Amino acid sequence: MRQTTSTADENAKALEIAEQIAALLGELDSLQPGSVHAGPGRISGPGVEIRRDPNGTWAARTGR
Repeated sequence: MRQTTSTADENAKALEIAEQIAALLGELDSLQPGSVHAGPGRISGPGVEIRRDPNGTWAARTGR
């Protein structure tokens, strides 16, 4: 069962990780401005794609 209540420490850690991801997406977007797109289970950028599989695992691969 998934836990739905977060502690302040968990929220702070989640924010820290999200800030790191945002910075990395900014770096990726700087390679080709406006090229990074996110949707349900998918993030794409210039020549790359990050997808979530049915098991919930994220993986990167070269895109189309």
